[in-house]
This record gives sequence, structure tokens and C-alpha cells, in this order.
Amino acid sequence: MLKQPLFQFAVSACFAIALAGSAVGKTPSAAQLLKQGSSYQAADDTSDRAPDIYRQLIRLFPKSVEAEAAQFFLGTYYERKFFILEQRSKTQDWESLNRAEEELYKYKGKYPKGAYIADTFHILATIALRRGYSTTAASWLQNMKQAGAADKKVYIFRMTWSPNTNDVVKAYCDTRALADANLDPINRKMSFDEVMNEVTNWARRSCTP
Repeated sequence: MLKQPLFQFAVSACFAIALAGSAVGKTPSAAQLLKQGSSYQAADDTSDRAPDIYRQLIRLFPKSVEAEAAQFFLGTYYERKFFILEQRSKTQDWESLNRAEEELYKYKGKYPKGAYIADTFHILATIALRRGYSTTAASWLQNMKQAGAADKKVYIFRMTWSPNTNDVVKAYCDTRALADANLDPINRKMSFDEVMNEVTNWARRSCTP
């Protein structure tokens, strides 16, 4: 499966709603469901409409390539939701991080050589670091380096969700180099925010749009 970042699947919410309504009495295709779920996620919707659609896709089309993407995006949705709520309302919704980990564990269990396996390890490392578990984060990053033999690129839109447009990267990073860029500040005992800032600056210099 060709790896695609979330924004390439996303369409406007209006189009997604029209798409769903245009096939009354018909089951939407896997591609249509993925686009619809992605549109909500890309719009920073936190109402859980996106994961509901992803789960529908997985249930209806379990063997499709879109089901793999949907499983990965389930994890990224809940990770993104945590940071959106933390930034917007100062609410630390740890249950969202629990659910993100649960869905990402499912991804790596179902697709141990999947198109998003390195990305999965990277997000798990970010979650562990946000929890304050730097040793666990470093372990996930080592797994990410090993996955780099097969999954050579990780797409970074931004390291974590932020309302600041200066935090946007939108680039493909070499998997092993990105893991090392994370490990260096972690080994220097930097805080979560310091690690995110340092890796964001590294990604802008080193990754390919």
C-alpha cells in the first residue's frame, strides 16, 4: 500500500456530507468512507464522527487497503484529539491517549509490515513522552529505527497538534534520521515541549516537502 498522509484523503465536510447523501440506500465504498472520515479529522473535529466512520469502513471492508489506513487514522485521531483539547480548553483527556495507544497497538498487530508502521512507532513514542515516560519513548524510537529498513519515510504535518501555523512542517522525513532526531533531545533530558520544538526545527531543515 502506498503511504498517504491524512490531508491527501481529506475533502471538505460539505463534500463528504453530499457524498454520503448521494448514495441513499447504497453502501458507500471504502474510498468514500475514508475520505469522509478524513474530512472530519482534518477539520479538527473532536466529536468522534471520524472514528465512527473509520470503524464502519473496517467492519464493511476489512481486507481493503483503505482499512489499513483507517486503522492507523483511528490512532492518530485520538492522539490529535488529546492535543486539540489540551490546547483549546486546557483539558487533559488522558482517555483519548489511552484509546490512541489501543488503536495503534491494533495497527501494529494487524500490519507488522504495514505502510504506516514507522509512523505508528513515532506516534507511540510521542504519547509515551507526553506521559513523562522517556525510557518507553526511547524504546519505541528504537523500534521505529528497525522499521526503517522497510518503511523508509515518515510524514510529519506537525509534531503535535497546535494552533500555531509556525509549527507546521508538512514533509516526509527519513525514518531512521527522524528517530535519532527525537532520541538526541530525549537523552539530554529535555522536556516534552523542548523535544517537540527541537525536532520541529530539525524537520524543517532536513525533511522533504
